[in-house]
Amino acid sequence: MPNYKKFERNGADAPRRMSLLDEIKELDARILSMVSRRNFLMGKAAAARKQKGLPLGDPDMERRIFETWTAEAGNKKFDIKTARRVFEQLNNLAYATIAKPENRKLSSYVLSPPHRAIDVNFDGPCSLFQSKLWIALAAACGVDATLAPLCINDQITELVKAFNQSGAHLAWDGEAVESRSGDGVEFEDKLIFAGDDPMTLFLIIAFGLKTTGKFKIAGGPLLKQYDSRPLSTILAPLGARLNTLDLQSHGLPARLECGGRMASSVEINEETPAGFVAALVLAAWTYPQGLTVKFEEGWHGYAKLKEVVTVLKECGVKAKLTETECSVPSSAAIKFPELPKIGLEPELCAALLSMPAFSGGTMTINGVWPTGLPAADDALSALEAGGLKVDVSKNSITTTKGDRPVDLTMDVGSATALFPVGLALALNSRTECKIKNIEDSAMFEQGIELLERLGIRYERGDNDLSITPGRLKWDETWSAPNSFFGIALGLLAWMRPGISIENPGDLTDLWPRYWTLYNSLPEINGLKDPEVKKEDDSKSNRKRIKIN
Repeated sequence: MPNYKKFERNGADAPRRMSLLDEIKELDARILSMVSRRNFLMGKAAAARKQKGLPLGDPDMERRIFETWTAEAGNKKFDIKTARRVFEQLNNLAYATIAKPENRKLSSYVLSPPHRAIDVNFDGPCSLFQSKLWIALAAACGVDATLAPLCINDQITELVKAFNQSGAHLAWDGEAVESRSGDGVEFEDKLIFAGDDPMTLFLIIAFGLKTTGKFKIAGGPLLKQYDSRPLSTILAPLGARLNTLDLQSHGLPARLECGGRMASSVEINEETPAGFVAALVLAAWTYPQGLTVKFEEGWHGYAKLKEVVTVLKECGVKAKLTETECSVPSSAAIKFPELPKIGLEPELCAALLSMPAFSGGTMTINGVWPTGLPAADDALSALEAGGLKVDVSKNSITTTKGDRPVDLTMDVGSATALFPVGLALALNSRTECKIKNIEDSAMFEQGIELLERLGIRYERGDNDLSITPGRLKWDETWSAPNSFFGIALGLLAWMRPGISIENPGDLTDLWPRYWTLYNSLPEINGLKDPEVKKEDDSKSNRKRIKIN
């Protein structure tokens, strides 16, 4: 008979076999750990979509994930219909943490600003859109230039990195982007990472069309799910084709193939992204025949083209814009200014300038207010409707608290991002008020959720809200759907101290210095980042060892 060993060499008993119950419990613990990790990843994607005003679930992504379930269900002998139900429940579990963030045990940030009149003066963040235009031009021209003060957020840094991968010499430091002289950009046979901002993708494509060749573009989670099909109808007459490398997706990664005959003019429609048209117009001076873009009068992207044409004219390019077309001639080179003039970011600055309505006092933001742009003009109208006195000078804009509005009717117009701030101003008026022409349906619903959390009575129409201000309630933390809702919470904290926000970091995604400003109130003369204490080497206990 075989000689079975009943004991270990050290004399201990052989390990007992795990009971059926214990084995199941151990498996369940591992399953829950994996489900938790899956919830985190699915929730991360859902949160990003929620910030963009999109549904939490992405049908295309879910379909591609379930392909794995379909394949494994057959191998593991699962019923496919039952597997589908389990799959849907797992997805709902992940989305619930985003739809109802109070279910997550996360730390919150309590907002309690000082109850004293503010006295604030600082250099404001420049327009994100204009900053991206100037950065792309600096990279394409290969010039020595400084762009400042900019709002250096993730979108800007991803754009800088993308153009550096194509041969540019860009770097950021604090609130400035530095460009150094070089040979410009060259995309052929390269792999460019575009991050998650569609504008970075548009600018890479636009400046990549000028030469014959092909290159690949990769991206983050949002651009992987991006639908690039509306771009194809414009790229075809320009002699280019964008081929997605994942056959199950219309997003990145993709390969841009250029080299066909470029048309001198293209017609666009309502489905064409305004940012993509703006990028094409910006890069058109590099095309052999230039480019003329034709569109219907009243096209929604007209304001962006107006900004692009202004930038090109500052560089000596004779661009022309009418109500139905924009034309840019071909140019061998352009005159890039050493210190480009970039206007203030209108919606962000307007949100900051609303503070005196709640705190009293004065706020001055130094910079050029982009008068004449629809979003900038509508933002000023919203501030004045909310009870603020606005003074625009050549190089600054100042707001102070005015008389309380008697009959408040507000329309943020083109400054759609200001809707949450408009809600806060309406509640601060302490009078019956109405916000009309709310175009963003997702923000509309998010605004109603905020009013219900605050215990405010309201009546909703198709695209308007009638609000009856009252005493604010706040019982639990809230995950602000976007950065402007976060700013609105910061304003409402003057009325109801102790309001808490679950995702304060999202505000720094828009403007990294927001919390530096908010936490430095009430008096600020020149916004400075907190000083980092340097360790005195003479007091350090660490020894330095010299190695020859």
